[in-house]
Amino acid sequence: MAFQYSSAEEALSFLTWKRLLTVTVLAVLGPTLLKLVRRIIRSRFSPFRVIPGPENGHIVFGHMKQIRTRKQGLWHEEMIQRYGHVIKYKAYFGVDRVYTTDTKAVNYVLNHSMVYRKPDQTRFMLSRILGDGLLFVEGHDHKRQASR
Repeated sequence: MAFQYSSAEEALSFLTWKRLLTVTVLAVLGPTLLKLVRRIIRSRFSPFRVIPGPENGHIVFGHMKQIRTRKQGLWHEEMIQRYGHVIKYKAYFGVDRVYTTDTKAVNYVLNHSMVYRKPDQTRFMLSRILGDGLLFVEGHDHKRQASR
């Protein structure tokens, strides 16, 4: 079934709106789809994939529902007993999180804040609680404050 237009102007108008709609949809959904594909590819090749931990959690909530409904720290303790001193679990939207009780690993991460950055949500919450002091800041700000 072919579209029939009463004039060339009407046909051009339809094509212009169709293109505009296509471009708008791609502009809105494109970056989201790109982020999703990058996240999927990154998780398949991530060094985190070899770290033991519970099976994939909920696609949106990850393991956060289980963590939030349990007494504070209990879920992590159970996972450490089951999988060892280093575990990987899923945060919201499938983001990998690594949790460790290995004191050497914790010391290394804390002393290399330029490489191991806190997630944005964690940094925001800590800044609200602790302020921008030496215990919280990372990277160049940490080096600057520590040298005073």
